[in-house]
Amino acid sequence: MPIEVTMPKLSPTMETGVIAQWLVKVGDQVKEGDVLADIETDKATMPMKSFDDGVIAVLDRAAGDEVALGERVLVLAKKGEDPKKVAESFAGKSAGAAKAAVKPAAAASANGENGQQAPAAAVAVATAVGPGGRVKATPLARKIAAAEAVELARIPGSGPGGRVVRKDVEAYLKNKPAAAAAGASVSRPAASRATERIPHTRMRKTIAQRMLAAKQAAPEIHVTVDARVDRIVAAREELNKKLAKEGVKLSLGDFVTKAVATALRLHPALNASFEPDAIVRHGSVNLGIAVALDEGLIVPVLHDADTLGLREIRAKSDAIARAARAGTLSTEQLTGGTFTISNLGMYGTRQFDAILNLPEVAILAVGAAEKRPVVEGDQLVVGTVMTLTLTADHRAVDGATAALFLQTLKSMLEEPAAMLL
Repeated sequence: MPIEVTMPKLSPTMETGVIAQWLVKVGDQVKEGDVLADIETDKATMPMKSFDDGVIAVLDRAAGDEVALGERVLVLAKKGEDPKKVAESFAGKSAGAAKAAVKPAAAASANGENGQQAPAAAVAVATAVGPGGRVKATPLARKIAAAEAVELARIPGSGPGGRVVRKDVEAYLKNKPAAAAAGASVSRPAASRATERIPHTRMRKTIAQRMLAAKQAAPEIHVTVDARVDRIVAAREELNKKLAKEGVKLSLGDFVTKAVATALRLHPALNASFEPDAIVRHGSVNLGIAVALDEGLIVPVLHDADTLGLREIRAKSDAIARAARAGTLSTEQLTGGTFTISNLGMYGTRQFDAILNLPEVAILAVGAAEKRPVVEGDQLVVGTVMTLTLTADHRAVDGATAALFLQTLKSMLEEPAAMLL
């Protein structure tokens, strides 16, 4: 019996997905684990993999189509089944199938070698420009172009309506010298810039919805503490000297991550989620690490953070940050968070209040470690101080509970050896 493949749930908040590009065509043999398509979710562009072996008989939707969860996107003919007969049996069963089912041979010249209507991404058209002059492109295409310092407007788009997709950018980069020479005579834009209207991306819409929901649903409390981190600064310098030959460079944020994970083991009330009929205290400490992207904010997850050493925290944090910026995060890396850390210290921000990442009951905002006047006994000295602000859901966390957690966290940051107890 043929296998109907539907749009999978590739992120925890995903409701629909956009087919950025098909990586298979009708007639292709696929095996379990093969990547069928790149799917744009509200979080990133992610691979859709096959869970079965078979031959592609029908592609229901074209590249660029937005598809609801659970809606069929393709049909696989199993071993022993005739893909053409399978396609004929599904013809007319859905609007997408009618477009993508195998065509008669007479139409092959217009649709493709095997008579299949070619996905829109296979037809080269001029680059599409949206409202405000913004070039239409998939998030993955934008990331690659930005990394290579290439203007999207110079790349011909082959996606639906001239949308620039990944293969267009890769083809342009392959022929970059010729393309650069051809574009050398293009005049520079005027110094003044016109007002730009930028339509909301799927990620931005999701961020807006979730932030509004958090503010409306949860009565927040904010608790702030200053931690003197001179000893961590000194320990970091010493450890980095020893790790230099391995190419590892610890950040202050790694020490904060380690301290938070350790403190959460002692304060399970903060490592929790709020549900309508219960508060769920999680057995694992899975830290969401907020990562800023051009398109918005994403929170990949560092699983079992309380079991990791500083070197592992650095390596895994680097890995998920790279994957987030490349749009290649896995479903596992996007799910399962129990507590979130948002760090703006690298931007010089002294203190801020973060918004809850529901259903988690708490999030920690980390400011910059900076030189400040500190009182030691009866003397005023210079110390390195970091401001930490905990935002907690008052439905699940009382003020005293939040304060005790920060007290523990402060002691671990000021006395790093306390993390070993």
